[in-house]
Amino acid sequence: MNRQRIAQLLSLSVLLSSGSTYADGLLVPALHPSSPSTAQKPAVVQTTSELSEDSVPLNGKEKKAVQLSEQWQNKSDPTVLNEQGAITFTFGNSLPTVICAPLYACDVGLQTGEIVTQVDVGDAARWKITPATSGSGDFATTHLIIKPMDLGLISNMVVSTNRRMYHMRLISKKADWMPMISFTYPESADEAWKQYQATQKQEEASSKTAAQEASLLNFNYRLSGDSPRWKPIRVYSDTRKTYIQFPENAQYADIPPLVLLGENHQPQLVNYRLVGDRYVVDTLIDQAALISGTGRHQERVTITREEQK
Repeated sequence: MNRQRIAQLLSLSVLLSSGSTYADGLLVPALHPSSPSTAQKPAVVQTTSELSEDSVPLNGKEKKAVQLSEQWQNKSDPTVLNEQGAITFTFGNSLPTVICAPLYACDVGLQTGEIVTQVDVGDAARWKITPATSGSGDFATTHLIIKPMDLGLISNMVVSTNRRMYHMRLISKKADWMPMISFTYPESADEAWKQYQATQKQEEASSKTAAQEASLLNFNYRLSGDSPRWKPIRVYSDTRKTYIQFPENAQYADIPPLVLLGENHQPQLVNYRLVGDRYVVDTLIDQAALISGTGRHQERVTITREEQK
């Protein structure tokens, strides 16, 4: 056998041992991982089994911290179904678990008016989180739409808002899923009670103030003279001002001007204004008069303050 034939046989042996095959009488070499290919390969997602070996030791304090964290995660939290059909968790009471399924969308609704600033997912490659909004203005509510890309996934999600931080566990199942999730907020109830109590205290203080002011009112005023339809029905004063109240059927255009009566009943000007159905006089009246018309058609009502009994 000549040398050329021997070389061909050796080359064929090497190619066959490498996995090459014949196709239509042509020798086709096998493709190695390093060989270029025009076909696009699927993306490889790293799983827990592919991570580096866990060789970091924990001391006693660190083990205790992990144990306490696990106790909080596994803390019993009564499952509540609200009127809209959403599974409701008490915020901060435990680590809520959101169970979703591929081809389904889970809706996590946040507090009305709350704004999301950041979302972090442990396995961002296989969990899709998108925002949505319902309502508008002060009644706008942010929702997180969660979609797993595969079965049997376990991860977590941390949501930052302008009010708080949400921590949730994510699990994907084939058929089990939770369409809607919501939260209740103990601090909101506490704030509502504080606001209620503050309002009650404010109303009590206002009532006391009104009672004190009423105790300072002086109704010892005597009306004398004529009885026109605009004759005041009540005159009283506080520590600084005098109030002259007119009847409902009085025509305010006909209500006469007010003058103070000084020594010898001489009329004097005084500052006053009409507020609603009464004159508010910027001083305490000893004696004053309301005078309408002149001569025989004059109508006059005199107001005199008497000593309190």
